[in-house]
Amino acid sequence: MRVHRVWMRANCGLDVTGMREAFVGGGYFQGFNLNAHNYYQRDEWEQLWRYLKTVMAITDVRDEQVLRLEIRGDMAWLAFEATLTAHALKVQGDATSGVALPETPTDIRFRGTEVFVRADENGRAVWKMWHCHYSPSAPGATRPGF
Repeated sequence: MRVHRVWMRANCGLDVTGMREAFVGGGYFQGFNLNAHNYYQRDEWEQLWRYLKTVMAITDVRDEQVLRLEIRGDMAWLAFEATLTAHALKVQGDATSGVALPETPTDIRFRGTEVFVRADENGRAVWKMWHCHYSPSAPGATRPGF
């Protein structure tokens, strides 16, 4: 949970230092971003964030609900939902983040699954995120069939 919290805080302001602290380095990290694209290592996610800082701002991540946390030896996975507040920055030309955002702050409810391993890229016994997958939460409170 400590690594997850570092990661959630890093999202506010797109803090590259916090992101690098949470993700495993080298070529080991792989993630599915909320923008629907795949990123295959921590350095790619950093490149994404450096770009996103020019076109959008994330100002808050809140209302987190942990749905499930499983820890088995040196591996763990977490499923959760949360809300982030983001808005587009005024930009010139064709600069898009993959997510259509207005220039006024907008709340986005999303869900995520994160996989953690107690090993960094050098084999040290340190908890790091090795994989994540995020997508928008379904609108409405009623699931079809229930």
